[in-house]
Amino acid sequence: MYPQVLVNVKVPRGFDWQKHKAIAKAQSRGREVAQRQGRVLLRPSGTEPVLRVMVEGEPRAAIESAANSIAAAVRQAAAV
Repeated sequence: MYPQVLVNVKVPRGFDWQKHKAIAKAQSRGREVAQRQGRVLLRPSGTEPVLRVMVEGEPRAAIESAANSIAAAVRQAAAV
């Protein structure tokens, strides 16, 4: 098992995060950090208006940074 970081980002209801290139780019950078031993997962909550950002891998500081970078990209895209 690897360290896991989960960040919940509030978004407007119906927010289509998959249409935002900045989020895709941040997600791709997160995958580079996690490399082969980890993973990056973004998924909307089924019960509340949030997008869940999860990054798993090593080292912990790197995955925390990656999760926070992805969450920042989501916040920025959701604010537009």
